[in-house]
Amino acid sequence: MDENLGMFKAYDIRTKHSVLSEKARDGVLAAIARYYALNAGTEAVILARDARLYCPELMEGLIEALLSSGVDVYVNPLQTGTCQFYYMCMSNPSFGGVMITASHNPAEYVGFKFVGRNCAAIASGCGPEGGIVKIREYYLSEAGIPSGRKRGKLNYLMLQREFVDYSMKLAGVGNGSLSGMRIYAEFLSGSSGSDFLMAFTAAGADVTVSHLVPNGFFPAGDPNPVVESSIAPARERMRNGDFDLGFCFDGDGDRMDLMFPDGTQIIPGLNMSALIEYIKPIFAPYFNEEELKCFVDVKAIPLAVIEIAKSGIEPHIIRNGHSFIKEKLLEHKSEGYVVSEEESAHYYMNFPVDLSDPSKGLIATENTLFFALLSARAYKENREKYDRIHRMQEGIHRYREWPLNFKDPSKMERIMDDVENAMRAKGATVIKRMDDGSDLDATLMRFNLPEHFDASSSFPSSWCQVAQRISRSEDAMTRWEVVASDPVLCQEYNDMVKSIADGYVREGAAYY
Repeated sequence: MDENLGMFKAYDIRTKHSVLSEKARDGVLAAIARYYALNAGTEAVILARDARLYCPELMEGLIEALLSSGVDVYVNPLQTGTCQFYYMCMSNPSFGGVMITASHNPAEYVGFKFVGRNCAAIASGCGPEGGIVKIREYYLSEAGIPSGRKRGKLNYLMLQREFVDYSMKLAGVGNGSLSGMRIYAEFLSGSSGSDFLMAFTAAGADVTVSHLVPNGFFPAGDPNPVVESSIAPARERMRNGDFDLGFCFDGDGDRMDLMFPDGTQIIPGLNMSALIEYIKPIFAPYFNEEELKCFVDVKAIPLAVIEIAKSGIEPHIIRNGHSFIKEKLLEHKSEGYVVSEEESAHYYMNFPVDLSDPSKGLIATENTLFFALLSARAYKENREKYDRIHRMQEGIHRYREWPLNFKDPSKMERIMDDVENAMRAKGATVIKRMDDGSDLDATLMRFNLPEHFDASSSFPSSWCQVAQRISRSEDAMTRWEVVASDPVLCQEYNDMVKSIADGYVREGAAYY
């Protein structure tokens, strides 16, 4: 079978429903079931789904494929946020899990995210037998589900109350402790609103919401808090309302964008710098405070990296990709790496499995409900810090990450080289590897900035940073982000990238 191979991404399986033929659908479901039956090494599989219109048919098909393959299945057939799904898997560490979702993509997309034992990420080249690489192999060979195995058992599982209680306790947010806060939340018709509402109302916050009810048509636009057309009404609502803090979530709830009362985004790296003082005590049973380290996104604003360092935790640049980041948190856990952020509004941590028993260890995963609660607590208790962050952001000029789509994917590497060479010619310091020697899978180009930051780093009055990468979750797409100390520099370097991209558009190789 050579149909629709583009659905096998670096970190998940994702495609438009319109190009997922019946044969391809049945083939990929059989390949997933075969992988969990023969390779994943899990005792059972937890299934969950988001609100997308095509998720139910995929869930029905995958339930049957897994049971027919001899795999026990634990399922909540209702809409579930991805972070609640991860908690279900973390609470059953011998199980694997499949989340049926296309995350932040438009309504016509469908897909799957995978985890193995201990909630470990399964991606391309990551996980038992190569993870998605092995699933793709089964798909191509049309191996089908394994035969001759005793049929698996179907079970029901829902842990919403436990998930909310865990998140509140870990964040140090008790019943009524957010009393007096006016919170606005935009869910873009995704599947995480009920978790948020349950937690924040229990905490005493006065909550106002938009698009709370899951709706796979996504009437507010693409369920992506980075898409300005989707969240512009939320910004306006914040500006015209009397709110302390605003939240925007994506379709499956694993992205959390924060807003100041004036509707501007709180840059994730700067928000992380405000959360560090609350995160450090969580790890007292596991590490000495001076051992703690964190990962920061390759696109992280330099000011944010310094603020994180000044907060008492050592920052190290990491490449993008949720599976990769969680794998690195797990790989370097013994060295004190405990938390990470992405500028796309993702937050990650090595979460305690059992809050009352540290001996059960830590698991690298995502929980935006925890980070939302912790952000609200930090905002209420340390408003001066956020006022300072707001002033810092007003001095930063940025073109948020923008895309270029390619008709000929082979030319994506070429444009990356063209941009890098142009930046080198202007005197850029070019960073392409992480501190542990791993490939950044991106290029970071800095002007008048050092390669490494620590708590003693001084900051120049004039600087610029350009980040570029090939998206591993989209089809044939490159992305750039430019941030600078003043609007002239920001415009100059963004125009440099744009002029190179325009050349590829004129020759018909790419389009905006």
